[in-house]
Amino acid sequence: MLLLNSTLIRLSKGFRGWILMIAFLKLVVLIGITMFATSISYVLGALFHPEGTELKLQLLRALISSGIMLMGNLLIGEAEFRCSAKARKNIRTRIMEKVLELDVGDVDRLGPTRTINSAVDGVETMQGYYTRYLPGLIYGLVAPIFTFFVLRSRCLPAAVLLLCSAIIIVPLNNIFRSVVEKLKKDYWKDLNDLTSYYLDSINGLTTTELFGRSTDREKTMKRKAQKLSDTIISVMRNNFSSVCFNELLMNLATFAALAIVCVQLIQGKIGLVPALTVLMLSHGFFGSIRQIQWIAHEALIGIAAAQNVADILEIDPSMTTLEETDTHSFFPGIRLKDVDFSYTNRSEVLSEVNMDIPEGATVAIVGESGCGKSSIASLLLRFYDPKGGTITINGQDYRTIDPDRIRRQIIMVPQYVYIFSGSLRENLQMGNNHATDGELLEALEQVRLKKWVQEQPAGLDCSVGDAGARLSGGQRQKIGIARALLAQSEYIIFDEATSNVDPESEQEIWDCLKELSERKTLIIISHRLSTIRNADLIYVMESGHMVEKGSHDELMGHNSLYNHLVTEQNILESQGERRRQQ
Repeated sequence: MLLLNSTLIRLSKGFRGWILMIAFLKLVVLIGITMFATSISYVLGALFHPEGTELKLQLLRALISSGIMLMGNLLIGEAEFRCSAKARKNIRTRIMEKVLELDVGDVDRLGPTRTINSAVDGVETMQGYYTRYLPGLIYGLVAPIFTFFVLRSRCLPAAVLLLCSAIIIVPLNNIFRSVVEKLKKDYWKDLNDLTSYYLDSINGLTTTELFGRSTDREKTMKRKAQKLSDTIISVMRNNFSSVCFNELLMNLATFAALAIVCVQLIQGKIGLVPALTVLMLSHGFFGSIRQIQWIAHEALIGIAAAQNVADILEIDPSMTTLEETDTHSFFPGIRLKDVDFSYTNRSEVLSEVNMDIPEGATVAIVGESGCGKSSIASLLLRFYDPKGGTITINGQDYRTIDPDRIRRQIIMVPQYVYIFSGSLRENLQMGNNHATDGELLEALEQVRLKKWVQEQPAGLDCSVGDAGARLSGGQRQKIGIARALLAQSEYIIFDEATSNVDPESEQEIWDCLKELSERKTLIIISHRLSTIRNADLIYVMESGHMVEKGSHDELMGHNSLYNHLVTEQNILESQGERRRQQ
């Protein structure tokens, strides 16, 4: 029953005063209950042995104690509300601050489903630990001792029996705790599984309808929901068994205490008023323990949720920054030397990769899907560090450079540009928060979007819809490029930046890149080999290795992988063109 969790206690910083306040108010209510019981006992005893004026005093005392109980319970409700609100705000703020500190690699490893469940459902279950369990635990440790001292002067044997029973209930209750803790972990595992599948089903609704697989998805979701339901029922069954076991022990102890009081009353060892007091307080002796046992299952869920939150908060987002040395020869640009890389718990992705990306050049990286092209882009942006080898920028090992500084030098336009809900201006200013309207329009003009923006009634303040729902694929990519231009970085990476746009938008984007190549260093990762033939240098990747390099004409002069890829793609494009013409 003593479900103390270091993570939850650590997260309580900032609202521990409210937890102590709730426990204190519970004790105030207990004092009121004790006063009421002793007063009513005296009043009932006075019915048999009237003692004159003290009867009025005891009735007044009972009335005052009733007011104390009423005010105490009202204040407990208010304190629980404020503690709950503070807990939700503080913990969610800490989670979001931590998530915003994380790098791309950390976020990929964590996963959106786990983060959402921790920040929403997890915090909801954890706040019960703070508002009810911890105050109840403090109260539960003090209340039996307080009641024992109240009862010992009236009937010591009964008081000792009740106190000993309260003490042995805790270790006996641990029989059920180990089973329930395992079930709580299963609960969160099943909840994450169901939530992830549900989000996938919503995002892929068009695909499932297109292929007529909605029924299959529905059956799988029902199976996962049933599994979660079975886990919840198992938790409730074990909690119910625990409660029944505890109630049996507490009621037997109460019955035994009442039997002792009745025997001593008959024998004349105690008077009627003390006997009535023991009779009234003995049942409530275990009230605090009952409160703990009823909230214990919520505490266990909160502890299971706390593990998810702890996994987020304990991630160290910092990357190792080495001391700057002069061991590398100066090269004007980016150089990868013998670079090895693998993702956590995965086989090697890159092996002994050597590349030179000179300043002012347009460099293309090509190869079949899965060969490691995008991993190189992630390394260049220092989302990850290589497992072996070195990467230098202008002769300086980039591990001696702060990641934020690197990302001011190198910017990327990814395959899927994310557009935030809100206005076009807000999305563009992600690249440069201080950009003027003139600078925003200039960037839009470079990507062939200025005319479209000027046609909008709200101009730069036009809404892009929920996550850019009002934009076409081409417009999204162009806004991504404009955002990159506003960042004014020296190097721009285009990772399959035209793979999801229409032919007209694709041509406009490539025209834009051609202009950019005259003043920026471009690193182009593209599956359309025909579009990178004018690159200054082309690197060909295969299974994580750099196998060829050279200009388009040089590579086509050999019976090589690049030659094979270009020839094969030209055939496919020709066949597609003939079909369109037919």
